[in-house]
Amino acid sequence: MSDGNDQLTFADLRKRAGLTQRQLADAMGVTVKSVSAWERGVVEPRLTFAETQQLTEILGCSFQDLVDATNSPTPES
Repeated sequence: MSDGNDQLTFADLRKRAGLTQRQLADAMGVTVKSVSAWERGVVEPRLTFAETQQLTEILGCSFQDLVDATNSPTPES
């Protein structure tokens, strides 16, 4: 189905890391509503550099993957 060029969404990165929205929220010290808003593209994460590094470590992705995912539209279910 994928041709290898599909861009991952923020939700894809979280799911690939095996985390629920609650687990990611707890790990980052934010609310589940914040994580949901990030995934839906309603708001972009407003994080310090250290928090961004922490998020990439939690998600097991590169900084560029995170940037690309937060700029990727999330299809509505």
